[in-house]
Amino acid sequence: MKKLLYVLLAIVLVIVVGIGALLALVDPNQFKPLLSEQVKKATGRDLVINGDISWRFFPSIGFSLGETEFKNPQGFAEADLVKLGSAELSVSVMPLFSQHLEIGNISLNDARVFIQTRKDGVSNLDGFGEQAAVEGTVTEGTSSEPVTQPPVEGEATQPWTISLAGVEVVNASAEVRDDKAGTATTIDSLNFKLDTFSPGEWTQASFDITGKNAELSFTAKGDSQLLIATDYKSGELKALNLTASAKDSVNDIQSLVLGVEHFKVGDWANITFAAKGQIPDLAFDVSGATRFKISTDYNIAELDKLTLSSDLKGSTLPRPEMKVGLNANATYDVAKGLATLSRFETSIDELALNGKGSFKSAAIPVIRFDVNSDNIDLDAFLGTASSAKKKDTTKEETDSAPSAGGETSTVSKSEEPDLSALRTLDIAGTVAIGKLKAANAIVSDVLVDMKVQNGVLNLKRFNAKLYGGTVSANATVDANGKLPKYQVTKHIKGVDVHALLKDVAQNETLAGTGNIDVKLSGTGLAEKRIRENVAGSIAINFVDGAIYGVNIPEMIREAKATLKGKKAEYVKEEKKTDFSALKATFKIGQSVASSTNIHLASPLLRIDGKGNTNLVSERLDFIISTSVVASSKGQGGKSIDDIADLTVPVNVKGDWTKPSFALDLKELFKQNNELEEKAKKEIDRGLEKLLGDKSKDDNIKKAADKLLKGLFN
Repeated sequence: MKKLLYVLLAIVLVIVVGIGALLALVDPNQFKPLLSEQVKKATGRDLVINGDISWRFFPSIGFSLGETEFKNPQGFAEADLVKLGSAELSVSVMPLFSQHLEIGNISLNDARVFIQTRKDGVSNLDGFGEQAAVEGTVTEGTSSEPVTQPPVEGEATQPWTISLAGVEVVNASAEVRDDKAGTATTIDSLNFKLDTFSPGEWTQASFDITGKNAELSFTAKGDSQLLIATDYKSGELKALNLTASAKDSVNDIQSLVLGVEHFKVGDWANITFAAKGQIPDLAFDVSGATRFKISTDYNIAELDKLTLSSDLKGSTLPRPEMKVGLNANATYDVAKGLATLSRFETSIDELALNGKGSFKSAAIPVIRFDVNSDNIDLDAFLGTASSAKKKDTTKEETDSAPSAGGETSTVSKSEEPDLSALRTLDIAGTVAIGKLKAANAIVSDVLVDMKVQNGVLNLKRFNAKLYGGTVSANATVDANGKLPKYQVTKHIKGVDVHALLKDVAQNETLAGTGNIDVKLSGTGLAEKRIRENVAGSIAINFVDGAIYGVNIPEMIREAKATLKGKKAEYVKEEKKTDFSALKATFKIGQSVASSTNIHLASPLLRIDGKGNTNLVSERLDFIISTSVVASSKGQGGKSIDDIADLTVPVNVKGDWTKPSFALDLKELFKQNNELEEKAKKEIDRGLEKLLGDKSKDDNIKKAADKLLKGLFN
């Protein structure tokens, strides 16, 4: 036993003597020039150690390093690429004999990193390590393969293990500056702490950081538990809590919170998130949760059961306040750059949409979608229905007095919409809506199939049910020229025209079941250019309807009374003219829509017309000729048998919203030659009753003839 104690005492004595000799004979500061020389060889940069290097022997062997600088080349804003205030590192000796590297606490204080790209494009990272590459170049006839010693026969090969008492980074800072791009990101303070670390065991990590990106100041802090596998090929984290904030002159992200229960590659992780803040003209409060997974090959990222709820306020929104919700499943394929929404359900207040879509990253992004909704009332959502009524009640005041914004309004009518985005997108998809109300029009069973590619918007199909009928359309808009070009084809069949006009245009001039065929094209999408440049045709075919605002049978009775020199007898009747068919074809071009074949038919009347309307001034100039074609009783029960085949011309003037109708007496007499003779006899009979024999006087006859010609010419 005594011998054993002597042996142990001798070993301790040897260690103490060795340490004493090391301290007495070896000054670690004498290695400074050697360290600087080796760093210069390896990197081509200077290493300056201003502080002392000192040994540590308790509780483990290690050293501490004073102020150290790793230099930049000349010509950069800061002299140092990396600057270190102080550092400490220790290693336990005894575990080394068991092939276990037990590192004590690593401490870095006041570290700073500065990376700069100058305006000429030169960076302080350029050429880093080139000197080492030159030094390590293999000369001819030599081998670059490392020399390895064969293992000793029978020697066990035990792998090394590593443990770490902890890592502490205190008050670190950094700056990444790009003078060529005019950007800069600054880390003012970074603190990081890692507790005892050993592969295969959980450890705690925490950090906090403050910094600035351009004008945006930010802060973040967080903590989590970490686990690194013993083979160092995988890792896990749990109980992750991250909070952050950011602010500049226009943005204020008050809080951003992220929480992760347990994350491991290949397994689902439960994640919660929330954000609250203000960006220009929009305040938001968002929260949500999802399940997240990354495949073991790190190629596929998935979101499952993503739920998001947000309260929005701001002047940029269709409403002052809105609630937006989202439920979705999503996948991202890293290799393909493809993001897929396999399912989404979103709600914006009372609006609800669902469907699927995809986004593929490319020089021109590729977007595909399939969206549907049961019911969308855009008027109620946007508040346009009430606005339209208010606008309608104040229209006369607006029209009678020019407003200060009149010039702006004219400019907006001439301003082309910005369609440059069409040249940067590849979009295709369908939209299906059960019921849609927009611009006060109600449609159902809406199906839209559209595509945007190479700067061309192609509405391949638009189908819907509209006021008892159907509407189908297709259109293209080409945004590649100086001004956009468009083509539109539309077919409306079996539509209740009166209900449609009443809802859409607040106009009840026309009623009937209508078919309309539209084929238009033009250049320019500003309202003014559309009116000036549109060309094409519009064909209408209405049946079993009426024209409101004019009673043509009443006008015929007025014409009859005029021809007889009598005053027409009026009864109170509704101002409308019924018809069994109404057809017209309008040719459009040079700001004018004109027609030569307006035709209206009823059991009593035949109406033919021609004329034009100016699309810019909205003025009307039509003449409608009406003939009685049957012996019957007209509207109101008044007999018109004795004027069958009489043609009565009516002038339609005014504008689109307030057309006026008036009997054209001159045209009346021109179109009915027999009437002139009848009128002459009536005048002669009247003169004879009034003047007796004097009516046969030549001068009186000449005066009467002159009066008659004035009426008919």
